[in-house]
Amino acid sequence: MQPLLSIIVPAYNVEKYLAQCLDSVVRQDNGKLEIVLVNDGSTDGTEAVCQAYAQRYPFIRAFSQENLGLSAARNFGIRRAAGQYLNFLDSDDLLPDGAVAAICAALEAKLPDVLVGLYERLEEATGARTPCGYRLEKEQVDTLRGEALLRYLMTGRVYDWYAWLVTVSAAYLRRTDAYFCEGVYFEDARWTPGVLLRAGSVLYLDEPLYVYRCGRAGSITATFSEKAFVNKLELFSFFEQFAEAEQLSEQTKRLLYTNISNSYVSILFDSWAFPKARRKAYLEKMRPYKFILASSPRAYHRLLDKLWSVFGLTFVSFLLHLRAKWVRKRMR
Repeated sequence: MQPLLSIIVPAYNVEKYLAQCLDSVVRQDNGKLEIVLVNDGSTDGTEAVCQAYAQRYPFIRAFSQENLGLSAARNFGIRRAAGQYLNFLDSDDLLPDGAVAAICAALEAKLPDVLVGLYERLEEATGARTPCGYRLEKEQVDTLRGEALLRYLMTGRVYDWYAWLVTVSAAYLRRTDAYFCEGVYFEDARWTPGVLLRAGSVLYLDEPLYVYRCGRAGSITATFSEKAFVNKLELFSFFEQFAEAEQLSEQTKRLLYTNISNSYVSILFDSWAFPKARRKAYLEKMRPYKFILASSPRAYHRLLDKLWSVFGLTFVSFLLHLRAKWVRKRMR
């Protein structure tokens, strides 16, 4: 019998976390799901954990590929998933108790193209769990479509484009060829807006359906690399092309930029990792997007805009650089 839900779990060097991740799903098995494990060329004991769980649980299928990155591992899983719906779970994160039952019940009742929910943050250092910083109105998400839905999600809040917040119909995904862009970081921001924009039906569950682990050493979001920096910079040209291809209004395009205000700020402080000439060139590329800070729903970003107006871009970026060094030092 075809499973209702396929949970795709890409795994790379997560021997320490993978069992806890899988246990959070296994204990919720309701006979309607499968887990598709994709070992993305791990060099630790991840493969052994994958095989052990696949041998123990018949609804878990384990695959391996050479190290091609998160997007390639997700696409690998999509092509092998048998479920009517697809859900993505990062291998260092968790599903909260009751999430599988809630998702399956909603899918069976409404059969939407896309289901979205909320999430909790799990602090690696303390173990504390806190809700994400916004709530949505169910009637708005369930009834708005296309560009109007995107505008609602991004107005008055920074909406998280995490792919794991989305459960998507496999037929819809394959029909629209909505595979992940491979070879880049921040693939979720390139994927989720298009999936929501083109969906014929969207369903919202006003409850946490995911637990996101923050501050893990070695994670993409906790480390710096030049490739990650450049890929983050490229998000701005991506949204320019996306807005043009989808014929989005100028208002929606500006909201897309403002919605990645955190990325904008991180580009400003990470630019100090480069020699002066390259740093200056990177900062000049960011200057036309200064409105992002002024339009951000976050008071901290609006304060940065005012400081920029008084003291200049170089001063603000250096101030952010010093703050980032202090935060990263505390995380070690």
